[in-house]
Order: sequence, then C-alpha cells, then structure tokens
Amino acid sequence: MDMEKSTDRRLRRTRDGRMIAGVCSGAGRYLGVDPNILRVGLAVFTVFGGAGVLLYAIAWLLIPEEGAPTSLAEDLIKKGQESPAVQDAVQKAKDSLNKTRTRT
Repeated sequence: MDMEKSTDRRLRRTRDGRMIAGVCSGAGRYLGVDPNILRVGLAVFTVFGGAGVLLYAIAWLLIPEEGAPTSLAEDLIKKGQESPAVQDAVQKAKDSLNKTRTRT
C-alpha cells in the first residue's frame, strides 16, 4: 500500500468499485467499512420514506470525485456566477423583492 494513499484521508467519490456515481464506495473507503453495508442502508432509507435517493443525490453533488479539485455543486455555482443570464435573473429577482418590500 502506498504511504501517500494511507495518509490522504479525504472523502471522495471513487472510480473503482462504483455502482452508480461512487458515493458508497468512496464513503466506505473513507469510513473503513464495506460499501455494501452503506448501499443496504441507503436501500432501506429509500424503501421506508424515499430518503435514501435524496441522500445519495445530495452526496453525489457535494462530494468531489477522485482527482477532481471541486464537487459538481461547486462547479455549477461557479458557472452560474459567471453566466450573464443567471446574473440578470438574480438581479431581476432582487429588484422584484425590493419592490414588494417597499409596497408593504
């Protein structure tokens, strides 16, 4: 085992051992547990209330993939901040909110 890998203990979605996006395999590696235990847990949460799917989707967005400097959510936010259309929509929403506040 490479010393660099054993000291690098960051939560990342993995490429190897993944079934969908590598969330459970990455969390399993980080926590030192079998990823199948996490998969079963998510399946139970999904069957009893649907929370497993939501948790998985949130983790997919927030946990960066191996080798990636940022998560999908960070990339989306950055692209949105750089987009003139998004900036215009945000400004219009702020203006509308300010007009509503001044009327009351």
